[in-house]
Amino acid sequence: MERLIGRQAPRPIMQAKLVFVSLLILTVPLTGCLGEDEVETQAGTPTAPGVPIPDLTAPNQYGENITVSDMEGTMLVLLINAGGWCPPCESSAENSTALIQEMEAIDDRYNVSFIEVLHSNDDGETANQTYALNWSVEHNTSHHILHSQLAQDYAAENLAEGFPTYIIVDLDGIQRLKIAYMNGITAEDVQEQYEIYLAEKGDDSSAS
Repeated sequence: MERLIGRQAPRPIMQAKLVFVSLLILTVPLTGCLGEDEVETQAGTPTAPGVPIPDLTAPNQYGENITVSDMEGTMLVLLINAGGWCPPCESSAENSTALIQEMEAIDDRYNVSFIEVLHSNDDGETANQTYALNWSVEHNTSHHILHSQLAQDYAAENLAEGFPTYIIVDLDGIQRLKIAYMNGITAEDVQEQYEIYLAEKGDDSSAS
């Protein structure tokens, strides 16, 4: 089990875990995990226009294999997130359901998808299905939460400045916006990227 309820880990083990998580914080860029005040002042909006989102197939919290490229044809938001050692990540997980509802309500011209890729558990280790399911229940979510070593590697390779990272992907599987910030995007951001996508498609049609 990854969470111990009603028990304390032996002191040497607990100290080792604290050291490990501290090292992880120092070695991985964690813009969103430096505290709420830091998050408010360190927002960035790096974009990756024209770059396809890397594909990933990994199990979700229910043990079902989910493939990122299967979401083509929708406006996809990827949340690259970490576990309970990263408080801004918990906030982003908690607010994801409201964000999805707002995305679904703002514009009926397109469908939306939302996938959370979980980098690690509370101890900074690879999250397993039990942890992903507990994470989903704890934060009252129903979207796909991908876990496993593959998901951890994918998360590390696709971060912006740190956790949490949001990536907006258009209907063709192309990255539109990538930002590391707690609760870093809104439904309006997704709609704006859809409008840009439509405009570019219109320009392509005119050119041909």
